[in-house]
Amino acid sequence: MAKNKSKSSKTPPQAKPKTEAKKNSVQASDKQKEVLYQVRTKRDSGVLKAYITFTYRVFHPKVTARMVLYGLLIIAPGFVVKAQALKIVLWVLGGLVVLLGLFRQYISLALTKRSDEDYRNGTEFVYEFTQNDASFFRDGELTAYSSKYKDIDAVFYDEDYYYLSLTSREFFVIPMDRFTIGDPSTFGDFMYKRCKKVCRWIPAKLGNKLKKYRSSRAVIRDQMHR
Repeated sequence: MAKNKSKSSKTPPQAKPKTEAKKNSVQASDKQKEVLYQVRTKRDSGVLKAYITFTYRVFHPKVTARMVLYGLLIIAPGFVVKAQALKIVLWVLGGLVVLLGLFRQYISLALTKRSDEDYRNGTEFVYEFTQNDASFFRDGELTAYSSKYKDIDAVFYDEDYYYLSLTSREFFVIPMDRFTIGDPSTFGDFMYKRCKKVCRWIPAKLGNKLKKYRSSRAVIRDQMHR
């Protein structure tokens, strides 16, 4: 009799831990799927201009200065030559090159507005970032996805925008004032922790550009004196 009682008393307590473990796993998966940052934006004039000026600053940083210099070099001989027709041609051509260098982003913006369907249609873009993945939607349809952030290969930011580059050659401009979930000031640190990519600061304002230039020069001087 004593043996039968001891056998039956061993079984009931094992049921509780299984349900608790199940609850914990569900809670953990819910946390992983929870949207920590969400951005709702449209491809308006500000976003288009930000993208255009970003590509100039990062991929063609000295083109503007070169075009202005070339324009001035074309204009300069016009003060020397005596032929009036040639003088006018040099001044007009040099002036056009200078203007093109100074205002090329606005020319590109005007051309992009005419050709970009998402700008004309007012398409809404939603970007969502959870603990483990990033999803990019266009009018409710998933267009890009990064599992464990492995597809995000570069992160940039300036005074008003974040810029994300994916290995699939897709590029996303994220306005800091359009976060509907999460704090934009902590987004850069979050991206560094998740995809291990340093957020590169590429300032758009002249004052901040000068600050960055001075700080980089100071770093170089310190390295030389070591």
